[in-house]
Amino acid sequence: MTTEYSFLVTGRLTRSLLKALDPLAPTKSATGTLLTAPVPDQAALHGFIARIAGLGLELVELHRLPPSGSANGSCPRCGRERGSGRGKAC
Repeated sequence: MTTEYSFLVTGRLTRSLLKALDPLAPTKSATGTLLTAPVPDQAALHGFIARIAGLGLELVELHRLPPSGSANGSCPRCGRERGSGRGKAC
């Protein structure tokens, strides 16, 4: 079963870094760049983490996102509970 994850890395990423991180989809955030992608299994998850580290990027946060269509009141991008007061919305 594929699960979507978000990876928050420090700073803004260049086009060449984004290309190296494909298929992770970037979104700018107040504290860096949020990368999201469906991850088919644990080996792929560890592969994304290794690729981020191998490129010299600082991984700040990693979140497993709720299944799409989830009615739990969480942000579909970062998984944080809406209205939780934990920083700005992504």
